[in-house]
Amino acid sequence: MVSLDALWRDGHTPRPQAVKVGRDGDELVVSGSSGQRRFLLADCRLEAGIDTLPDSVYLPDGSTLEVAQKVAIRRLLGGLPPLQAGGHWLQQSWRALAGGLLAALVILWLGWRFVLPAAAGWLVPLIPLSVEQQLAAQTLSWLQSNTELAPSRLPASRAATLQAQVARLQPAASRYRYQVLLRHAPDIGPNAFALPGGTIVVTDQLLAVVTQPDEILAILAHEAGHVEHRHGLRSAVESVGVLAALTLMTGDASSLTLALPVALANASYSREHEREADRFAYTALQLQGLSPCLLGYGLQRIEASLKQQHGDDAISSGSWFASHPATAERSKPLGQTCPPSP
Repeated sequence: MVSLDALWRDGHTPRPQAVKVGRDGDELVVSGSSGQRRFLLADCRLEAGIDTLPDSVYLPDGSTLEVAQKVAIRRLLGGLPPLQAGGHWLQQSWRALAGGLLAALVILWLGWRFVLPAAAGWLVPLIPLSVEQQLAAQTLSWLQSNTELAPSRLPASRAATLQAQVARLQPAASRYRYQVLLRHAPDIGPNAFALPGGTIVVTDQLLAVVTQPDEILAILAHEAGHVEHRHGLRSAVESVGVLAALTLMTGDASSLTLALPVALANASYSREHEREADRFAYTALQLQGLSPCLLGYGLQRIEASLKQQHGDDAISSGSWFASHPATAERSKPLGQTCPPSP
């Protein structure tokens, strides 16, 4: 019978006792100065020690064996359980640990990049329109409380004109009723942004930069594209999580009244969302007998204004351009080359 040196702890006194450990059939045999003890192997639990620490064998009477000869004791007891063996291997191998960590990061990135957007794209269309409108109102309230978003200083007739313009863009099958809101926002600058439910916010600063009515119509068409494709809600749900979408599908947004408005206010669209909104705008403009180049012209004016006020750094930080495709690309709608803006 193979005999291994071990330290036996009875669980009551701190001082260990030197013993010999062996195997007789399906029994573990522990021999020491106080006699011999036998335990069924099935009742003994082996736990691997890390680095230079000995393996531990937990015996059914509450006592413990510490065995420095790790390979021998594992062979004696039939090896480590599969899960413990895998965990011990990871602990002992920094390459395996680093590889496991890298694999976990890759899986998380793939989930964030592909699985979460796909799940949001499937779930968001099931969210009721009334919930979208509720979230838009909450988001606008949050923006007015936390940013310099004040009532417009332009005549009320200007808002009415924009409202009439955006009504021309609405698809016949649209579920939304667009509402244009004018706001004075010196911190935000020349900008327009869409909220779920059909709300489009336009800043006074944008109207000071883009003065051509048809170019403003093109920008409104782009924002209408975000509304129709529910990009804002999709981005917010991706930020907060799929469970948020499942909650909203019930029509109850009360538990998300803080998280989602903040997520909506800070959401940035993906490049593909921006291109999808651009394509919507090009089609809407063509249906009005207008050139798709108008969107590029409007964006060029915004970009030039930002550069003039803040330099080239403004393009990387400006809200219109932080996540958008390059203006040069968007100034070639549907692959066509546009003449210089008038």
